[in-house]
Amino acid sequence: MDKKPNNKSSDEFNTSSKIYIDFKKKLQKYLNPYQIKKIEKAFNTARIAHKGQLRKSGEEYIHHPLSAASILADFHLDHESIMAAILHDVIEDTEIEKDNLKNTFGVKVAELVDGVSKLDKLSFSTKEEADAANLRKMIMAMSQDIRVILIKLADRRHNLETISSLNFKQRKKIGRETLEIFAPIALRLGIHSLNKELEDLAFETVYPLRFKTLQNEIKKSRGNRHELMGKIRKVIEVKLKNEGLDIEVIAREKHVYGLYKKMKLKEVNFSHINDVFGVRIIVTSTDDCYRSLGIIHNLYTPVPGRFKDYIAIPKSNGYQSLHTSIVGPHGLPIEMQIRTKDMNILAESGIASHWFYKSKGTPSLENYTKEQQWITNLLSIQRDSGNPKEYLESIKADLHPGKVYVFTPKGNILELPKRSTIIDYAYAVHTDVGNNYAFAEVDGLPVSANTILKNGQRVEINTKKNLRPDPGWLSFVVTEKARHSIRASLKLIKRNDAIELGKKLLESSFNDFGIKLSEIPEKTLKIVLEEYSCHIIEDLYAEIGLGNRIAKLVAMRISPADMVSKNIGPSSGVQIRGTEGLVISYAKCCFPIPGDSIIGYISQEKGIVVHRQVCRSIKRTKKTQETTLDLLWDENIDDSFNACIKVEVENVRGVLALISSQIAQNDCNIESVTYDDTKETGHNIMVFIVSVMDIKILTKLVNKLKKNEHVLNVERKKS
Repeated sequence: MDKKPNNKSSDEFNTSSKIYIDFKKKLQKYLNPYQIKKIEKAFNTARIAHKGQLRKSGEEYIHHPLSAASILADFHLDHESIMAAILHDVIEDTEIEKDNLKNTFGVKVAELVDGVSKLDKLSFSTKEEADAANLRKMIMAMSQDIRVILIKLADRRHNLETISSLNFKQRKKIGRETLEIFAPIALRLGIHSLNKELEDLAFETVYPLRFKTLQNEIKKSRGNRHELMGKIRKVIEVKLKNEGLDIEVIAREKHVYGLYKKMKLKEVNFSHINDVFGVRIIVTSTDDCYRSLGIIHNLYTPVPGRFKDYIAIPKSNGYQSLHTSIVGPHGLPIEMQIRTKDMNILAESGIASHWFYKSKGTPSLENYTKEQQWITNLLSIQRDSGNPKEYLESIKADLHPGKVYVFTPKGNILELPKRSTIIDYAYAVHTDVGNNYAFAEVDGLPVSANTILKNGQRVEINTKKNLRPDPGWLSFVVTEKARHSIRASLKLIKRNDAIELGKKLLESSFNDFGIKLSEIPEKTLKIVLEEYSCHIIEDLYAEIGLGNRIAKLVAMRISPADMVSKNIGPSSGVQIRGTEGLVISYAKCCFPIPGDSIIGYISQEKGIVVHRQVCRSIKRTKKTQETTLDLLWDENIDDSFNACIKVEVENVRGVLALISSQIAQNDCNIESVTYDDTKETGHNIMVFIVSVMDIKILTKLVNKLKKNEHVLNVERKKS
């Protein structure tokens, strides 16, 4: 029988509870007495249900759901969300069932609690299938009611605040999961304040030494610049007010994980990051934003190339603000943000501001619809994914979007990831537009399908009925929606159509080498068909037409005599899928190893040169559809590969021998090492080329080295 909740007023039980008193004060600011009464009823139910339960920290369990609800109250979420947050663990951890909640608190609250309960059962593990299943559950819950993920984010934040009582392995797991999934979701929903808190808490959990070191550096820097920043802030405030502007000037600093990401991206240490501190200016209207910008640029010299207008072109999550950098006194660069009060609320609260505004009696924001569309796209990716690993990578890629803004013919703005192509744009508009793509124009000029888009361009797609995607598009599209839509469409092609399409693509690839299919010796074709497990040439055409084989690779294998019969690399076995018999070499700028996302660069001298997708050398190379192609590792590789790691250590005697010994103990051979004594910091930089089997072994080695008391940082070099 269900445990009956006690509906007695919580004030009678909790007059001494500071957390509840503070919580109730927050509610009274924006909810009516009737709504607060319902929340108190939910609190009593949860308090009684969790009676006797303690968290691992030793505190009463009710503190956790109450704290999560308090976080949501800061965003002025509706009373149903607050009730569900308080009750979010009762289905999983007590005798109360969903039907009991439905009868007592209504269907919506019961569904929210049920949704969050399912999320709390998620157990992210290293197994791809389990991770993918967990993500699917979460996205399904989000698609039913976006408030589910808001409750989960609040739950996760409080868990991270009280995580010290868990063991090391559990803490690391929760921290990594937060950095990879939950913090990016908060950012994608536009909740910047919560995103920053989650990132810093998770960063401290996963890398406590790095967090502490960076935090100390920020404190030192803050002390040195506090007086100067105060003067700059005062000068700006006086100048703007003298111009008749009603403004608020706030000094701000980057959060710890934000600085860490910037240091990693630029591969520099803290001393080379100049914009640690900044100024935010809050004004009353959009016109005042631009007026303030002009006044500040007259007051201080702007840094060229650092101005961004997110008011005219908002981010996909609705974020609006003017960003600029100025050169302050003593040459100090300062990052500035200028926005209205409403823009600031949206910037901090994102989709949660939907309820913030609603509580004031004003209409909800348009970006709520945009986020629902984003979740719909995630569900589409789920349906079209070929395997769990692909699905996981697809979702993670979607959670880390780039910043390329282009215009539709009607003048609407579309945000796409960096290096997006015409085909990525077509599928972003609509799946049918991509599937029926005929040709495109950018700023009124015709362009090829693989053209990489740039900010501010106007793109128009022309379509024709009964056309179908080209499997070759898979070699250059970057968005997961485009990739999955192409594959889903190709799966529907009949065998005869696939044969026809595959033959056309292969003949086109042969033309690139200046030969015809009819000129290929029958003996050569027979050998290649056997290598590809095809009985007849039509089988090979079908494989190409269905996107299972890349026409360019097949043409290379069949035609150029100087690019076959050897393999430049660790061994002569097939290590890259579909490259049987081709010349393969591995780039020494980025040292790709099994497990990396890879791309092939076609070189007349070296055959196919394999790079990591993140390699900066290949990014700087002018890539085209004819010179590059996406590659996949073979599933069964039994060989060793070289990888490059950079180890920063304290300057102590014998440290090189110590690190070398640890590398050897992890079954990794050292191929070479360079040693640099950095006098500025007193630290040493060692760059090792090590021989490993795959990314898992390299990751294990890196994690092992990080635990060394003399090691300050270990990272794999991108190039």
